[in-house]
Amino acid sequence: MIEYQEGYSELCENIDEYFQSSQRVLAKKRNTIKIINYQGLDLVVKSFKVPNLINKFAYRFIRDSKAKRSYHNGLKLLKLGIFNPKPVAYIEEFTPLLNRSFYICEKFDYDFEIRDLLKDENFEDRWKILEEFAKFSFDLHQKGVYHIDYSPGNVLIKRIDKSYKFALVDLNRIKFINFSDDLRFKNLSRFSASEKDTKFIAQCYAKIAGIDEEYATKRLFFYHNRHQEYLSRKKRLKKHRKS
Repeated sequence: MIEYQEGYSELCENIDEYFQSSQRVLAKKRNTIKIINYQGLDLVVKSFKVPNLINKFAYRFIRDSKAKRSYHNGLKLLKLGIFNPKPVAYIEEFTPLLNRSFYICEKFDYDFEIRDLLKDENFEDRWKILEEFAKFSFDLHQKGVYHIDYSPGNVLIKRIDKSYKFALVDLNRIKFINFSDDLRFKNLSRFSASEKDTKFIAQCYAKIAGIDEEYATKRLFFYHNRHQEYLSRKKRLKKHRKS
């Protein structure tokens, strides 16, 4: 199964050749991400890990693949006025269950990730950026965009004059829902920010949303602490399995 924007049929039909020949590797962990140049345009190609047998079956008969979700979620976000690197195509190989899949989008020349700022207390313009991040998050929530992995590595930022442009990535993990006030702060809790930064984000968000600041701060800290506890348990379990 293939879907693509106009002008990309040749790329999709020969994706293996383009992908294997590229030496511009962005990531090589669970999934492999490379940059390829196609007709003078830099594109990002994400090759998803071959799923296990259960998921091979599920992606064939029950639910959409990660590649397909990434493509359609990206297009829907653009229609909602939420920036993400422009989707170009998704490709699925069935044999007859899902084997390999690719998601292709235009390359976004961002300047930094939100985690770079959270790790550096002296980051230039950091309080303004955190305030803009709170506005960006509120806009997502108002439009019903729930990014399940709304975390520091999935928000990219580019400086444009004296303002900042935010972009979402890892789009297969997005759902479109109605938000309760509590869910807003649960969604924000995956950012491993300092106590000072967490409080500032909560207060900025509360002002924009018209939510009581004390309530917002308490709920964000509650979910933030719970998420940190989960990460600690996960780390201990991983260490125990290796020992």
